[in-house]
Amino acid sequence: MEAVRTGIPGLDALFTLQGFPRGNTILLIGGPGSGKSIFGMQYLYYGAVEYDEPGVYVTFEETPEKIRRNMLAFGWNLEALEKEEKLILMDAVTYRISGDVDEETLRSGLDVDNLIANLDDAVSAIGAERVVIDSLSVMGLYAQDEFEKRTKLLRLSNLLSMRRVTSLVITEAGSEEIGVREFPVETFMFDGVITLRLDTETQERKISIRKMRGTKHVLGSFKFTITDRGIELTP
Repeated sequence: MEAVRTGIPGLDALFTLQGFPRGNTILLIGGPGSGKSIFGMQYLYYGAVEYDEPGVYVTFEETPEKIRRNMLAFGWNLEALEKEEKLILMDAVTYRISGDVDEETLRSGLDVDNLIANLDDAVSAIGAERVVIDSLSVMGLYAQDEFEKRTKLLRLSNLLSMRRVTSLVITEAGSEEIGVREFPVETFMFDGVITLRLDTETQERKISIRKMRGTKHVLGSFKFTITDRGIELTP
């Protein structure tokens, strides 16, 4: 099994493989302010810069323009990566793809089926090896019911698996127990589950690996900080 380096200092060492197993699709669960979006973009940014692995970031909530601006705080020039065709920021609200990509391949409409088609095009356009979807919580709003949500989620998971990309699918934690004592059905549909937590009393952030197919991992909760370079696990 080949390892995919996360680009997050201290995280790879928690896996026997020293990274994510290549081709895994991983659910990243966390509440507001836990660092989910930073985690996802850091994974893509360093994947492109340090490991020459292009990536696609699908955003359901923030515009690509706002993401580019926010990530400059960490010194991450996303626009430069887009010009080098190492990154695509995909706006899932309007299905607008940033960068020098043939926009005739885009399809109009707002649903998961169109997302899957456009994501497939984006992955092909730059030979992406990493994908981040932010977030599953918003994506679920466009499903008619729970059955449709699960069916389309399976289709999305299957596409990512067939493409052999290593993916993070971000979702909002509905309560502090999600990923700890409560496990929604989607946690069983992914190869890995990682939780991020922010203790509002101590203001400490912690990360836990709940499962990861293809490699053994260290159990427990580990403190991390968000620095001017991104997320770093603390000893």
